[in-house]
Amino acid sequence: MRNIRIRIAYDGTDFHGWQYQQGNTVRTVQGVLVSAMERMTGGTMEDGTFQILGSSRTDTGVHAVGQAASVRTDLRIPIESFAKALNANLPGDVLVLDAVEAPEDFHPIRDTVRKRYRYLIQDGPFPELFLRRYAWRMGKLTAVRLDADAMAQAARHLLGTHDFAALENVGSPRTSSVRTILDISVRRGISTDAAPIFLPMVGDPRDFIEIEVEADGFLYNMVRNIAGTLMEVGRGTHSAEWVRELIGSRDRSQAGPTAPPQGLYLLWIRFQGDAE
Repeated sequence: MRNIRIRIAYDGTDFHGWQYQQGNTVRTVQGVLVSAMERMTGGTMEDGTFQILGSSRTDTGVHAVGQAASVRTDLRIPIESFAKALNANLPGDVLVLDAVEAPEDFHPIRDTVRKRYRYLIQDGPFPELFLRRYAWRMGKLTAVRLDADAMAQAARHLLGTHDFAALENVGSPRTSSVRTILDISVRRGISTDAAPIFLPMVGDPRDFIEIEVEADGFLYNMVRNIAGTLMEVGRGTHSAEWVRELIGSRDRSQAGPTAPPQGLYLLWIRFQGDAE
């Protein structure tokens, strides 16, 4: 079988996450890809005609700009036409951006070396009409704007290798809760590269706080818990130093809330052997 690596973007609003459910009984991103491949091949994933394996199991409502997956198939469509053929069979809220032939032993989970996520918080004076499904609206949580500088200062305590048990929700047991955050940033406004995705916009781009986190791996809901925890610093409930103490406690109950899914975006995934 060929092993084809694809890069996928999707609006997660109307999906029950990435992971295919047996029988395709609920709408998932992997599920609509499976349905597309069934139409293209005439077979099923269950009978071994093809296999689709994603790199990251995004949750219900979470979006992706650069999800990655492998497709194993005997389908003889030329690689330069593969993404176009898949897109012709996919709904409008999923887009295969590109497809490349991958080595036979390429594995989208095992070969991952780092991922980057973005989280958007909106704290302007009025709700953003067109982005209500794509950012966390603070609403009554805070009467004033969040302090992005304090949030950025707090985020520095998360850099490096730590046991992030305090930022992991129960639901996906791991052998270890140690991870390495390679880069983290907090800024007011929306990055230039993100702006075209979020037009039209009624309000001011500075009504948003953008958090980006890059790591060698993530625990369950880790980025959403980081966003909720930094939000507590931004609203003045805790100092920036509290985040350092929180990580040392390994106690999830001490951290901030789990931010809602609609503000989270999987930006990209890097694999062993990828060029920088």
